[in-house]
Amino acid sequence: MITEYALAIAASYLLGGVCTGYYLVRVLRGTDIRDQGSGGVGARNVGRVLGRVGFYATLIGDALKGAMPILAIRYIEFPQEMSSCLLVAVVVGNVWPLLLQFRGGRGIATAFGGYLAIDWILGLTLVGTAILLLSFRRGVVLSGMAAFMLLPLVAAGIQSPPDVIVALVSVAAVVVVAHRNHLRGVSPHEGN
Repeated sequence: MITEYALAIAASYLLGGVCTGYYLVRVLRGTDIRDQGSGGVGARNVGRVLGRVGFYATLIGDALKGAMPILAIRYIEFPQEMSSCLLVAVVVGNVWPLLLQFRGGRGIATAFGGYLAIDWILGLTLVGTAILLLSFRRGVVLSGMAAFMLLPLVAAGIQSPPDVIVALVSVAAVVVVAHRNHLRGVSPHEGN
C-alpha cells in the first residue's frame, strides 16, 4: 500500500501543476501569462489578460483541481488521513509545478477547492474570515493571508481531526511563502 500512497501523492502534485490560467492563456493567446501583468498564473492576472470569463474559468479550474484528488480517494480504499496529504501535495504542485520550472500560482483557489472537499465548513469559513477581515480595510492580500493562518485554529475549535489541522497549517505556510513578495511591501490598505 505504501507504493499506492506515494503514487497518489505524486499524482496530486502533478495535477496541482496543471495551472489552469497558464494553459488557458497559452491556448487562447499563444503567450506565457507569467510574462504579463503581475506575472502570476492565477485568476486575478488571467482576468487582466482574458477578462471576466478567463478569471472565472481559472478560479473554477484551479478549485476543481484542488478538490479532485480528495474526492477521488473516497472511492478507493485509502485511509481518510490521505486526504490531508493529497491536499498539501496538490497545493505544493500548484505553487511549484515541475512542468513550469517551479513557477506556478499562489495556491489560493486550489487550497479553497481542497478545503471544500475535505470539509465544506472549512472552505466557507476561509472565505467568510477573509471577507470579515477585508471589511476592516486590511487589503485583499493581508486579509486572505490572515484567513489562511486563522483557519487551523478554527479547525481545532470545531474538533477537526489532527491530520486536517496539520494539513491546514502546512497549506497556510505554503500560501504565505508563495505570497512573500507581495507581503514585503504591503501597506495595511493595499488592494482597496
